Amino acid sequence: MSVALRRLGSSDAGFEADFQRLLHWSAETDAAIEQRVADIIADVRVRGDAAVLAYTERFDRIAAPSMAALSIGEAELHGALALITPAQRDALHAAERRIRDYHLRQLDAAGRSWRYRDADGTLLGQKVTPLDRVGVYVPGGKAAYPSSVLMNAVPARVAGVGEIVMVVPTPDGERNPLVLAAAAVAGVQRVFTIGGAQAVAALAYGTDTVPRVDKITGPGNAYVASAKRRVFGQVGIDMIAGPSEILVLADGSTPADWVAMDLFSQAEHDELAQSILLCPDPAYIDAVQAAIDRLLPGMPRRDVIRASLEGRGALIRTRSMEEACEISNRIAPEHLEVSSRDPQRWEPLLRHAGAIFLGAFTSESLGDYCAGPNHVLPTAGTARFSSPLGVMDFQKRSSLIEVSAAGAQQLGPIAAELAHGEGLQAHARAAEMRIGAELPATATAGFEVRAVDGDNVDELLSLAVAPEQQAFIAPAPKSIAQAAHTPGGRALALYDGATPVGLLLLYDARRDRERPAEALTVWRLMIDARYQRRGFGAKALQWAIDETRRLGLPRIRLSHVPANPVGAFYQRFGFAYTGEVEDQERVMALDLGAR
Repeated sequence: MSVALRRLGSSDAGFEADFQRLLHWSAETDAAIEQRVADIIADVRVRGDAAVLAYTERFDRIAAPSMAALSIGEAELHGALALITPAQRDALHAAERRIRDYHLRQLDAAGRSWRYRDADGTLLGQKVTPLDRVGVYVPGGKAAYPSSVLMNAVPARVAGVGEIVMVVPTPDGERNPLVLAAAAVAGVQRVFTIGGAQAVAALAYGTDTVPRVDKITGPGNAYVASAKRRVFGQVGIDMIAGPSEILVLADGSTPADWVAMDLFSQAEHDELAQSILLCPDPAYIDAVQAAIDRLLPGMPRRDVIRASLEGRGALIRTRSMEEACEISNRIAPEHLEVSSRDPQRWEPLLRHAGAIFLGAFTSESLGDYCAGPNHVLPTAGTARFSSPLGVMDFQKRSSLIEVSAAGAQQLGPIAAELAHGEGLQAHARAAEMRIGAELPATATAGFEVRAVDGDNVDELLSLAVAPEQQAFIAPAPKSIAQAAHTPGGRALALYDGATPVGLLLLYDARRDRERPAEALTVWRLMIDARYQRRGFGAKALQWAIDETRRLGLPRIRLSHVPANPVGAFYQRFGFAYTGEVEDQERVMALDLGAR
């Protein structure tokens, strides 16, 4: 019996209307489900564990005496590895390695902090930090999805999430060892055998037993989707996923049987899944139809596949491969297979898809399980504006802003002007107060300068250079060694009470064999990264100025001022650029006059 797949042609008169009807799918949940979900969530918020136990007994037919009976620890998860076959165990480990490697590369590409200083010395950047705790929802019962465990938990682990909590329903107490083994391999720390809206609510709000998470990811039925929608804002969610989709863009060079089976691979999920073929070759479309009819009777899930193909599937004849690419962009499918001898030719034309599978040998199923990229993908056209699950979904980004004194002079008038324009006078005045102002020193009265000697050198070696200064400030061990082995060098330790906070390296230019001068040089001023912006640098520099006067020298120099705006700090003390350049860095000086 032939599968009654709809046939469309892009050149047909009624194509546009038929195409729109093909793509129509409502993600709206019926009102009865919405109300039941709302009631369950409200009950879990109030009664916590008791409500979760009651719903687990009602929906999963498990009469557990306490939540402890529904909890699975790491030991049991790793024990599940021994219960599965060696082939299954090897497959899990191999898939995990590939998924982890892909997401580590993703982390390197876009998931790390960065910062820079602008021309005025203002620090700007982004601080990337992982979420503290995430919840992973995994379907259970007859459906066993170890791949969902890997795809949700591995990127969370790569991102650095502190704790991964998994929930999986086990109707009638049936625990799938493959799913539990996948949790062990993926690095899940805690598992609760609960599901449905009650599991989502428990993760979102926390109970006495289930910890509250920061984000919930993973697929589920209509109740789970509705619950995720309702708790969004209280926690983050990955997406509201619709039925599975595959679009095959074919030039006729791939065996028709392969394409037919690829269409089956999504149709077998459920009756609402969508499988579409785009091809400019009508003879090849006929061949794919014949392959579908021949192969379907041998499929265990043939009834589901047939219902899906006849309900939402289509074979679409296009004018060209270029037009097929443009129609594909309009569909923005979850899975897009470019079944062509030359897939790289067409890939630049494809803008919208959850995942793009290039070439005849790249079946969607390889991506589902073990290729490496994530299989949690946007559906229902949302690939136009959303992306696959990845490392970034388990991180958050904070902006870094540290405006320098010089930067405040530049930014202050701009901010004030705009704030006045918006009628927000406090905003404006806050910016204006910093124009032309200096920050008073805040170092404690315990500030002291001491010589570096055998009694304190060990504790000074741990002084840390701030990341933004590492290009021009040597670490403490090198700085101390250089001063000790340089004629005229003098290493001084800066203390706040009993706490070392920095180093001051001085050089007596009178002992310079090549260019002796009546001057004291501040060779290096380093304030420990943990004690910056407390006035210690200002106190140290003032001490150096006073020391120059004590020695009766008319001039103090700053050697190797980096080619960045830190010069503004020294200018507050009267230092000016001399025009000299040493080691590609500028020199500043302050004339004190002879005593």
